[in-house]
Amino acid sequence: MAGKSKIASRRAPIDLSSPEAVERFREAAAAFTKEGTRSKEAAIKVLVESGIYTKSGKLTKNYRS
Repeated sequence: MAGKSKIASRRAPIDLSSPEAVERFREAAAAFTKEGTRSKEAAIKVLVESGIYTKSGKLTKNYRS
């Protein structure tokens, strides 16, 4: 785990169903959606970074039928 602090790995588990965690997720999802839908270029960038499309605009192997 190069680059990760040993202290970070000792933290107590986070309750992902807590209202705070759910709200943080909603805010993060809204920000991601807003950024990824602001233009066609932004959407393509998100799809490439997510591994859905290649840089040349074709579907990656996992998404082809």
